[in-house]
Amino acid sequence: MGELLRIEGLKVNYGNIKALHGIDLVVEEGQIVTLIGSNGAGKSTTMNAISGIVKTAEGKILFRGQDITGKSSDFIVKNGIILAPEGRQIFPRMTVHENLMMGALTIKDRAQVAKSLEEVFELFPILKERDKQIAGTLSGCEQQMLAVGRALMGSPKLLMLDEPSLGLAPLIIKEIFSLIERIHKMGTTILLVEQNAKMALSISDYGYVLETGDITMQGKGSDLLNDPKVRAAYLGGM
Repeated sequence: MGELLRIEGLKVNYGNIKALHGIDLVVEEGQIVTLIGSNGAGKSTTMNAISGIVKTAEGKILFRGQDITGKSSDFIVKNGIILAPEGRQIFPRMTVHENLMMGALTIKDRAQVAKSLEEVFELFPILKERDKQIAGTLSGCEQQMLAVGRALMGSPKLLMLDEPSLGLAPLIIKEIFSLIERIHKMGTTILLVEQNAKMALSISDYGYVLETGDITMQGKGSDLLNDPKVRAAYLGGM
């Protein structure tokens, strides 16, 4: 399979605040890799740096061996790294269909767009039912499905999901995680940032623990899930 994404010594500053202190991270092709940590640890900053949304102060981001550090967001999207952002950030006044089509803006091949739409509707039948509905009228769960569906419309080589379970009821969270597993089985590599550490690590091949801008632990998802320190800090002691 090989290495898809490599981050080396990544530092990000917001003015005088040092958000990331020089982190290293690797995502192998075909894996689900999870980044866990408390609020303000730098998880979303990491995602936004990979996406080109925030500037890096130091370090390198390599995707399929190519240095993409400092490249524009649209260059990064065209190369196959697509983010479903925290808080969903759908277009509330547009229809479900229009939102999905926004995700396919970089794809010139009409047949590819039609195929992607079919796959999204297969994964999320509710979106097919709601195709003409105004996106802002969807439930929180449906909006999350739409955000993920829109990201999938761009045919990602690396799908980045930032807090997909945020604000959802426990039963709905289970549904979202089983959908993430289905997307993965369809051949998509996933980098996941998630507050629900137990659920995230249980479906992950590999995980990283981020604490105030530093990676303090890493290992197989199952190993981190059973680690006493991780349990005490992020899994409520279990």
